[in-house]
Amino acid sequence: MYKYSLLIVFIFGFNLCSAQEKDEVEERIKKSEVHPKAIAWLKDAYEKRRKVKWYYQTDGKEEAFEAKLKHKKHLHSVEFNTDGIVQNIEVLIKEKEMDRTVFGIITDYMNTTYNKFSFSKIQIQYTGSEDDLEDVIDENEFEEISISYEIEYYGKTDTQNELWEGLFDQDGKLIVKRIVKIKNTDNLDY
Repeated sequence: MYKYSLLIVFIFGFNLCSAQEKDEVEERIKKSEVHPKAIAWLKDAYEKRRKVKWYYQTDGKEEAFEAKLKHKKHLHSVEFNTDGIVQNIEVLIKEKEMDRTVFGIITDYMNTTYNKFSFSKIQIQYTGSEDDLEDVIDENEFEEISISYEIEYYGKTDTQNELWEGLFDQDGKLIVKRIVKIKNTDNLDY
């Protein structure tokens, strides 16, 4: 009986891991709808920012505010919780801007997992305390900062052809991946 219980737990756990989906909804909002603490942090960290677009996002469980702006020729996305506390900073980068060793490890993973793959979007993600994240922006200082890579990619196997989002640690090891579900309203047919 114990063996069967373990088997059921294993199968159920495996199905949970493989069935993860990214199902976020993002909606443009006015600055006045954002927590004042988030606005103050952004103003302090990005002193010379120009235009900031604010968004509210939810996946049905968690809610967040997101600021999107251009800084030093890169698109930045700063996520805040609903209390205005900064959660992470994501910076859109190109393949050639990644550490070559890390990129090689991620590419090796892709080659062993998929018959074909292509990168859609690569973001370097910084997490840490509010003060340390501010130092990343205004002083280019990375002490006490965790670095990871959030990569959207198309991966094709014999049985699947999906858009995935993978989170890889600073050494290129996969932390988690999930299928990106594209809503019908996101695709316009003419």
